[in-house]
Amino acid sequence: MTGIEIRASIVNGSNTEALNMVLPSNFVELEWENLDYLGWRDSHSPHLGYIIRWEGNRAVGIIVREADGPLSRRRMMMCQLCRATHTEHGVSLFSAKRAGEAGLNGNTVGTYICANLGCSSNIRVEVPHASYYADPESVLAEKVSGLESRVSGFMAAVMRP
Repeated sequence: MTGIEIRASIVNGSNTEALNMVLPSNFVELEWENLDYLGWRDSHSPHLGYIIRWEGNRAVGIIVREADGPLSRRRMMMCQLCRATHTEHGVSLFSAKRAGEAGLNGNTVGTYICANLGCSSNIRVEVPHASYYADPESVLAEKVSGLESRVSGFMAAVMRP
């Protein structure tokens, strides 16, 4: 995927917002085969993030914004996309302006997501070798399937008229 394709994929932002998008610093080194979606925080506007995924043969992307104000830092929080649990600053509430007229009217969709938007990496942690775990490859396949389904659902909610 090129920077031009990524910018053109944005469905819930203006052309100006897409043009001002700062690509991840490691963009040229990304391991695309290990990315169920591309997610990153904007280095020039840290409250902004981006989620890009393939739908069929085209890229679809959304802009997300981190909510103002701290979440409770004393308890574990779970990312609603990858289902990883974190303490401290590991999970943030992100909202995405809805696409089309709904977004122009100020409608948004929100969920709790890993603060670094790195869910693809989080699901690829080594599975403990214990008798009650299935084959590690099947565990990873199940995690990937679940992540893809939840990311797809969140993005569908953003694009719903």
